[in-house]
Amino acid sequence: MSESPSAELLTEAATVAAQALAAIAAAGELESLAAVRARYAGKNGALKGLLKAISGVPKEDRPSVGAEVNRLAAHVEAALEARKAILESADAEGPTDPAFDPTLPGTRLPEGSVHPVSIVMDEIRAIFTRMGFDEASGPEVEDAWHNFDALNIPAGHPAREPTDQFFVENGLLLRSQTSTVQIRVMESRKPPLRVFAPGRVYRPDTVDARHLYAFHQVEGLVVDEGISFADLKSCINSFARSMYGIDVVTRFRPHNFPFTEVSAELDVRCPSCGGDDAPRGTPGRCATCGGEGWIEVLGCGMVHPRVLELVGYDPERWTGFAFGLGVERVAMRRWHLDDVRMLEDNDVRFLRQFR
Repeated sequence: MSESPSAELLTEAATVAAQALAAIAAAGELESLAAVRARYAGKNGALKGLLKAISGVPKEDRPSVGAEVNRLAAHVEAALEARKAILESADAEGPTDPAFDPTLPGTRLPEGSVHPVSIVMDEIRAIFTRMGFDEASGPEVEDAWHNFDALNIPAGHPAREPTDQFFVENGLLLRSQTSTVQIRVMESRKPPLRVFAPGRVYRPDTVDARHLYAFHQVEGLVVDEGISFADLKSCINSFARSMYGIDVVTRFRPHNFPFTEVSAELDVRCPSCGGDDAPRGTPGRCATCGGEGWIEVLGCGMVHPRVLELVGYDPERWTGFAFGLGVERVAMRRWHLDDVRMLEDNDVRFLRQFR
């Protein structure tokens, strides 16, 4: 004698529920559990189909059959959630490999470090920002106007010799100084202004203990009414004390730059020999300063009136000063390095000292 439709549906529901519970217990990861959920409790799953089939049983049996099918569906749903919580907890705790011992020390990976040039650059940024300077930037591939003409370096000037520049196509060149950014700032802004421009520059110098063909530079510019050389010295000496300490020994040495008048260079006492080295040419003389006792750090001066005119400033009203310093040379003085190439060789035995 065949079972009634109500009994058949209840038997099928019990079988499906038992199969679902077995599949749930066997699921070893969240992905396989999700597949079980879709198969049995999903929108088109087996249990959903049984719930729809309740409408086919006799009317008087529907309440009891519906209650039992819903009970089985709720039991499967609860088992799914319980298994999900167990698997998520296992993932959070890590591997369940019995050979894994979480009490053993882990394998320590090598730690990186900030490059000393980046350390110095960040400190320079902080110093000039505290002094009220705004940071500016510009392209590394420049035109002749910004790299030469606007800086009062006319055609035929020795500084424009092809052997002293890295020229590229269409008369463009790799900038030889970040002074180009000063011109771009003055072309786009009206005074008063106070800016500094950090960046990489390029010059075909012979690489030795004190020279590189690609290095980093920071240019500074102040333009306002009544700016004097005394303001320049005060600014530069404040920077030197902030960077090297209050006991740093500096000197301003007269020099000549086309874009400043008057001009000077700032030297700091050699960190290696302290200025007491033998004269140039003596065997064993200091490799850092070449026997000079001083290291050039930056060039500076009052902005040339012609430069102000070329960017549309009135030199009768506005005056200013500018300076440019080499970041690698600051780093040499900071850490008493005797060869600038140490900063470019990327030898991790050297670089890992900087944290």
